[in-house]
Amino acid sequence: MVKKLVFYVLMILLLVSPPAAAAEGGAPSTQKQPNIDEIAIDQFVQAQLVKAQSPGAAVVVVSGDQVVYTKGFGLADSALGIPATNATLFELGSTSKAFTGLALLELEREDALSLDDPVTRYIPWLSLIYQGQPAQVTLAQLLHHTSGVPFASLASIPISSEEQALELTVRALSGTALDAPPGDKYQYATINYDVLGLVIQEVSGMSYEDYMSGLLQRLGMNNTVPAAQLKDPQRLARGYKIGFGSPRLYEAPDYRGNTPAGYLISSADDIGQWLLLQLGTKSISEPDRIIIERSHIPDTSVGPDANGTYYASGWFVTPDGKELSHQGSNPNFSSYFIIRPQEQLGVGVLANINSAYTFHIGQGLMSLLREQELPPPEADFYPQLDRIAMISLSLISIFMIVLAGKAIGIPGQLRRQRRIFVPPQGRRLIGLGAALVLTGVCLWGIGLLLEAAFAGLPLAVVAVWSPSTIIWLVYALYLFVGIAFLFFLAVWLFPSVKRRSGLILPAPAEEVI
Repeated sequence: MVKKLVFYVLMILLLVSPPAAAAEGGAPSTQKQPNIDEIAIDQFVQAQLVKAQSPGAAVVVVSGDQVVYTKGFGLADSALGIPATNATLFELGSTSKAFTGLALLELEREDALSLDDPVTRYIPWLSLIYQGQPAQVTLAQLLHHTSGVPFASLASIPISSEEQALELTVRALSGTALDAPPGDKYQYATINYDVLGLVIQEVSGMSYEDYMSGLLQRLGMNNTVPAAQLKDPQRLARGYKIGFGSPRLYEAPDYRGNTPAGYLISSADDIGQWLLLQLGTKSISEPDRIIIERSHIPDTSVGPDANGTYYASGWFVTPDGKELSHQGSNPNFSSYFIIRPQEQLGVGVLANINSAYTFHIGQGLMSLLREQELPPPEADFYPQLDRIAMISLSLISIFMIVLAGKAIGIPGQLRRQRRIFVPPQGRRLIGLGAALVLTGVCLWGIGLLLEAAFAGLPLAVVAVWSPSTIIWLVYALYLFVGIAFLFFLAVWLFPSVKRRSGLILPAPAEEVI
């Protein structure tokens, strides 16, 4: 009798437990479904895209086991007037990392590797240094960004479209000095995932791109591919970046070696399926469901990031584990994915411009779905940077025009003997030395300012990632310092003079300019 009672109780629990049913067969959830106000979503997204100055975007919303909203906005190609749709392809940026993380966990499930293994077990020639000594970095530390690899390692990623680009990228990292002991603290470095991509390649015996394509197809994401395997480039939106106050078409360099960290390509339709997989409401095999759930487990052995979140396998996770998200940025694309598994809600945003507004749109839509007040949008870094650069360029231009006007007058002053040549000698040489030192300090100061402003990244990398106005500003700063020194040299060699009783006398030092 007792056994029968226990049996009936267990059966009732299984039948009325929504999470268990959904996990096993992808059955519809009994969670309260949100009210999908498509007009409100349309208006919100349109307003944010205007602020972002994004040429185009695509948005997908999932709830339970269904895609409840998907739509394209604006243009995939402004020049040709091609509209962005839910089938338009976009570069994902760093939201690609969750795919690479899942592939690594799949190989671990197959006993092909262990996350606790040192990376040198699979890439013996990869040398990482801490305080002058070889450092042992594990796959788990690369996966969770606790390897100690510095953020500025982004600069070591070579521009390349070769088949060996992934290995070239990791070889460029070899010999890098770590910022911290491995496993000591969280520090985001995109190249960590390129190293994992090469591990996947070495362990699987096929290219990272081929291995990932097989995994994506098995998951039913046939329109999601590594960038190098895109067969129909016409479906890919054109990429833009801000410059001089408006979005401008930008052909970014080819970073094929950065594919595992940022160069998968997908559409809103496919991302909808990806979000359903993350929620556990899409029918998949039990082993796949387990590794997806494992990919959501963060490393809490180190402190959280500046936002208070922990890092899992390509996902940022809130301390309570209720929200997972990730932002993606490439020089001319951006994305943002956010899911709340317990509420079975997910949002994906793709755009063909590098903008923080993909994040604002994703956060705002999640608030709308949860019937909460919209979070106040923070200012987008890139348009701010663009405006600062334009104002600075305007001021420098004014100063250079003033200097040019004075310089143009020097030949006429020489003809009228208002200026004469005075040989450089005596105390006057001290003034020249002081000017040379001041010029050198200014040039050195510009370099320090740039290094501080761009986290130590070299100018070549800044030119790719920043608004185009930034590079014009940098050139203008150096040009202004150079012109100012040449102008000083001219008036120093040919000082103005005063006429006294028919004699021409050099002006006092304070009146030279």
